[in-house]
Amino acid sequence: MKHHWRALWLIPAALFIIDTEVAMAAQNGPVTVEWYGHSCFLLTLENGAKILIDPYDTTRVPYAPPRDRVNVIFSTHDHFDHNNVDLVPAPIVLRADGREAKFYGKTGGTVEQTDGSTVVDLKGRPLKAVTVPSFHDDRGGGQRGANGMLRLEVNGLAFVHLGDVGTMLTPGQVEALKPVDVLMIPVGGYYTIDADTAAQVAAALGSKVVIPMHYKTSALNESWPIAEVDSFLTHFPRVHRNPGSTITLQAGSMPDSLTIEVLEYHGRK
Repeated sequence: MKHHWRALWLIPAALFIIDTEVAMAAQNGPVTVEWYGHSCFLLTLENGAKILIDPYDTTRVPYAPPRDRVNVIFSTHDHFDHNNVDLVPAPIVLRADGREAKFYGKTGGTVEQTDGSTVVDLKGRPLKAVTVPSFHDDRGGGQRGANGMLRLEVNGLAFVHLGDVGTMLTPGQVEALKPVDVLMIPVGGYYTIDADTAAQVAAALGSKVVIPMHYKTSALNESWPIAEVDSFLTHFPRVHRNPGSTITLQAGSMPDSLTIEVLEYHGRK
């Protein structure tokens, strides 16, 4: 009889383990990252929830922007090429303060504040958002003001978007942003850190995947005094040039060592 009871107790335990694994797999579902040029990215979860980062003024930035409704919009700082939060409908808009570790904006969806983080409900998926203050220049913000770097944790992945950071990160900033799975980093210089400094920042943060942004492409004319991506790429042995504007990433399937993922901007002919 003891053996029979032991077998009966094992059945619900096994079912519990299976249910837990299924739940964890759902929580760690794939995330598709699409680059819309400049510093604008659209993150799409497997459940259809969408996160838009740094939408630009389409009358002044010559890329093809996203058009569909999203669940939440983030803006790293209040410059025209990063702050067009009215570009598409969104119930939640979170603007990084830049000088303090906080957001402001509209929260028409489910948003909670906990442990210094902002937690957004994305169709049952928790998005944990943190902003880390920084400067847009190497003069303490005296030239171009403040910039709020973003750390967004969802589906088991930590995405860091540095906005228009203009100087090497401090040890405190690095600690606040780590650990990092996916890093979106400006590399074009002039308005932001340049290629050499960006390479140092990427190494300091220890990200598995690095996506360069805010650099010169064929869509920008000579009035944009930023450099192309190539100088940044020379710092790294593993560079993958994607044929399109998207990449799909998933926790548990990330590269073992730092890999640069170069995306084409959305709509490139």
